[in-house]
Amino acid sequence: MNPNSYIKKITKRLKRSGNRFGVRPIEVFVFHAISDSFNPARCQRGDWSSTQDFKQRLDDLRRTYTFIPLPEAHRRLRQDLLRTKRYAVLTCDDGMKSILSILPWLEAEGIPITLFLNAKYLDGVSKREGYAEEPEYITHNDLEQINSPLVTIGMHGFEHVDHSTMTREQFTASMVDSRNVLEKHPAFIPYFAYPWGRFNPSTQQWLKALGINPVLTDGTSNYRYNQGIDRKCIDTPL
Repeated sequence: MNPNSYIKKITKRLKRSGNRFGVRPIEVFVFHAISDSFNPARCQRGDWSSTQDFKQRLDDLRRTYTFIPLPEAHRRLRQDLLRTKRYAVLTCDDGMKSILSILPWLEAEGIPITLFLNAKYLDGVSKREGYAEEPEYITHNDLEQINSPLVTIGMHGFEHVDHSTMTREQFTASMVDSRNVLEKHPAFIPYFAYPWGRFNPSTQQWLKALGINPVLTDGTSNYRYNQGIDRKCIDTPL
């Protein structure tokens, strides 16, 4: 048997055993854009959910899970010996302006959320390649108006680019430039969500050296903290 296949098989068995003995996973969900109607100039089809569908999805999830902030989930994954309650975390990548419309509903429902932002696009001028010229991202002014205790702000890189292909100098510059902008907000937390979920062992080590926690997008569940916080997309059906 292939050694990697054998390790995966053992890992699955251990996870099932852990679940039976009261160590339930913490699910972390990610979405991107929310609006009443789809506008291809502002986001890609796979990164969009209608407002109605999004609210229905969250209502369905709350029948099973209690939503908690990302730092609490991180702490529980490191410290919990037993976990019988079902927890989930809500995150949003890219900082598209449309997310502002859903924040009041999330606050009214008591659902915490972490927004992973690209610091460069907060200027309201810079654009991500492949998108229209019209305003698309949360701006500095928008960010200053976010003061809910249920919202935390994380990093998505200075720009939305593939960080797994960067040199250490480039990667560090992206983290430092991003952090210098976002840490001015009182809700900032030192967590970095890789754009498209792309990373490698080197970037993981570089993040550790910078004191930043990695957040992945690999579609798996979290039982214990391993190489980062794993997430599942809810832009598309679970």
